[in-house]
Amino acid sequence: MAWLSNLLGRGERFVASVGAQVVKQSAGPDTPSADTTCMVDQWRLISDVMEGNDAIKAGAERYLPRFARESEQKYRRRLADAPWRPIFPSAVESLTSRPFAKPVTVEGKVSTEMKAFATDVDMLGNNINVFSRGIFNDGVTFGVVGIFVDFNRVIPGPDTEPLSLAEEKELGVRPFWVKIRPQDFLDVRTDARNGKQVITHARWRECAAVHDGFAEAFVERVRHFELDDAGKPHWKLWEKPAKGADYVVIAEGDLTIAEIPLVLFFTGRRKGTFAVKPPLYDLAIMSLEHYRAMARSTEIENFSGWPTLVGVGMAAPDPKTTTDASTGERETASQIEIGPGITLFAPPSGADGKTDWKIIGPDAALVAEVAKSPERVMDEFRRLAMEPMVQKSGNVTATASAIDNSRAHSAIEAWSCALKDSLDQALMFTSMWLAQSDQVTANVSTDFVAMVGSTEEAKVIADAQKRSVLSAKTERAELKRRSILAPDWDEDQEELQIALEREGLEPEEPFNPVNGDLIPFERVAS
Repeated sequence: MAWLSNLLGRGERFVASVGAQVVKQSAGPDTPSADTTCMVDQWRLISDVMEGNDAIKAGAERYLPRFARESEQKYRRRLADAPWRPIFPSAVESLTSRPFAKPVTVEGKVSTEMKAFATDVDMLGNNINVFSRGIFNDGVTFGVVGIFVDFNRVIPGPDTEPLSLAEEKELGVRPFWVKIRPQDFLDVRTDARNGKQVITHARWRECAAVHDGFAEAFVERVRHFELDDAGKPHWKLWEKPAKGADYVVIAEGDLTIAEIPLVLFFTGRRKGTFAVKPPLYDLAIMSLEHYRAMARSTEIENFSGWPTLVGVGMAAPDPKTTTDASTGERETASQIEIGPGITLFAPPSGADGKTDWKIIGPDAALVAEVAKSPERVMDEFRRLAMEPMVQKSGNVTATASAIDNSRAHSAIEAWSCALKDSLDQALMFTSMWLAQSDQVTANVSTDFVAMVGSTEEAKVIADAQKRSVLSAKTERAELKRRSILAPDWDEDQEELQIALEREGLEPEEPFNPVNGDLIPFERVAS
């Protein structure tokens, strides 16, 4: 294999090339690419951690290892008793909510059609802000997500004239956005065309529900797009009619725009065309470490809370074979066991052969030390999450808080800029579908400030205002920017209230601060 290594080079590219050799010979539309294959395990782990308790418990030994010689019955009991805490989804939600403190909007020369489109971008009633938040959440969680800009065009029959624009508008024909989950991608290929990289091949899985009266069935489908050498995109919809059967084409056609309107939003470090290192993958791994630490702590609590009874000077009863009703596993109690509800028997230890009963349990210092393990993991989780999930006890220096938050903000700012770029591309494809010039861009908030350091910063700003370095107006603007003031805080109303207080008037006695005349309160409110 030395010649192949020299040809392709070492590292990630070589690994991806070797992975491509395992593709089955009879490749079909559902055949995954090397990028997809190398991401399956990571995306599955992240999906299970995001899903929570049920998915983690269903994963069983994948996430909670089984001890050597541990019976199925005992393992199932330990698995059911292991606590799960949704710390990872909470961290993701805390991080991904920041760019949406201000809603995503469209700006530029926005046409009437584009304004209407922005209020419902996916034909499901979600505006561009709601849709963008779902894209950002999946992009940060999995490292990549897709936006496909589709168009529900009515395909005329062979003897039917194409619809006019007025007829299409009357039928509600319009572009719409579709979120493509990274787990659904089968392949994405790119190539340099006209001086830029464009997508030349894309496939992803779909699952369609088919109803027959009250019955419901699900059909596996693959949506396939191909850009030919002339730069014209074609599409096919493949369907698997039955289990074990080959995929068949149930629909196909050409796109009327010159590109495959698929946008990939990346937050992870790219390893291929769309294979990535998810930025929060290590955080998901640490949430599993916390899960196992909690399982150990709970098991120690069980043993310490229900000590083992020891009978010295008496013989143990004959071994008995029991059968687990749920698993059918047979177990013979012939070896020494410890734990709640277990009695140990021992021969006489003295010359008098006296019998004795006593209780034994784990060492108290050991129990206390094991109980600290989940908190130690949680402390490291907080650091990796770039933001404390809960307020720690003790003093945390302002410098340390500022460093942690600056890291978080630098990452989120980069992701937010990437989101804006992806939305701009999606809006460009939307303009192409609408046959309009591309004069619309997305407005995504990228102005982040440290949340933990806000109190200290507010003191610095207040001191600067007292020393006439800043004006009162600038001070209030900076306090609002740092979310110290409420989002609905209104500066004009605040200045009026300050003027009222200085004159000793009640809010029911409003006046014009310019000339001092009393004015009706309803005019103030308006």
